[in-house]
Amino acid sequence: MPAAGEGRESTGIPGLDKMLDGGLIPGRSYILAGDPGSGKSTLCGHFMMEGIKNDEEVLYVTIDEPPSDVSSNFNSFGWDPDKITILNAHPKVRDYKIRGSLIEVAAQRSVGALKDMREQDKEKKPDSSGPDLSLPSLQLMLQKEFEHKSYDRLVIDSIISLKLLGARDIEWELGINSLMRLLTEENVTTILVTDNPKRGDAIRPEFFLSRGIIRLHRLMVKGKLYRCIYIEKFRGSGHDLQIRPFSISFRGIEVDSGRSLPGDVLSNLMANYPRP
Repeated sequence: MPAAGEGRESTGIPGLDKMLDGGLIPGRSYILAGDPGSGKSTLCGHFMMEGIKNDEEVLYVTIDEPPSDVSSNFNSFGWDPDKITILNAHPKVRDYKIRGSLIEVAAQRSVGALKDMREQDKEKKPDSSGPDLSLPSLQLMLQKEFEHKSYDRLVIDSIISLKLLGARDIEWELGINSLMRLLTEENVTTILVTDNPKRGDAIRPEFFLSRGIIRLHRLMVKGKLYRCIYIEKFRGSGHDLQIRPFSISFRGIEVDSGRSLPGDVLSNLMANYPRP
């Protein structure tokens, strides 16, 4: 796999690196927005495994899926994710200790190797109380983890789940601003996963604050499934302005950065293109 351009970090997907003019600019936060089933978690897997290959420290904050599911998904592509550090913020995880008082919030979460998190996840009993995870509590978890260890790459999957837990708009705006400031100060290259917004939705603050936006789309045209990727924003760098097709196979994501989509597919996509 070719290395990213000088001063860039590879996403682990050569075609996407080419679209990004060599890769991501390190130390910045990027939004990865996509339709359900469009390949968001798989793209994040490439990004994290590329970091592991380069002996970088990688942290994965999982909110939407328990560690056992994360591990199964990664293994399906032949990846060994056990060197990834995971912060298990899945809502069903409740009070148990890890590294003493590393995380001191109302609902404690666990940080550790993915292989250890899988075993702890199996031992957990369902919790009937509602989730209390929020942007402030997540930021506190990350602050305490950063005191213990520095990371090169971080994935938060997904921030839209935090929004759906009921944060008011003003709370969300202040919280996401504070979180992104922390990530910038820590100089960690971050992918924040979210869903594509719906047409007519107000512009969410994370789309303004991020240094870049990568969009994934999944659509059916004349009975055929198309997957496509688009760099909507990439501050401080040139980038591909075209929407490109990609596929998902047993090897993961492959972006065809030299090919354009059929005209009827582009027309269908742009007619329903969701703005942030």
